[in-house]
Amino acid sequence: MDALETRLAVRELAERYASHVDRRRDVATAELFIEDGTLVIEWGGEQATTTVRGRAAIEAAMKPLDRYRVTQHVIANQLVDFSGERVRAETYCTASHVYDTAEGPRVFVMRIRYLDTFAHDDEWRFAQRHLVVDWTEDRPLGV
Repeated sequence: MDALETRLAVRELAERYASHVDRRRDVATAELFIEDGTLVIEWGGEQATTTVRGRAAIEAAMKPLDRYRVTQHVIANQLVDFSGERVRAETYCTASHVYDTAEGPRVFVMRIRYLDTFAHDDEWRFAQRHLVVDWTEDRPLGV
């Protein structure tokens, strides 16, 4: 597989992840990882980093998103690195999470960088997806 095909394939993998997460297809999300793949969620600041390994744990890690009425993950720039033994990428994402309160609907927005390491057998999958939350905002919806 040449560099262009690889770039397109890992970009599609990132976009498929976003779609599956937004549609709450937790099993399909987990299947984007190799069998013993790792998902790392790093909030920064004083919040703890969470690491889960394996498809069952990754599937379970998606469940907290069920508290939101709707989410939308928008994938932006992606830089792919072919140096070293494995293909890696840094992918930017804006993830919006709509939820309801007594005062009305709100949106929790996360600015994310995914630091990904990929593996390829019959298709590209995540070996590790390291989600780094750079900053967040929480505001009334529509403002």
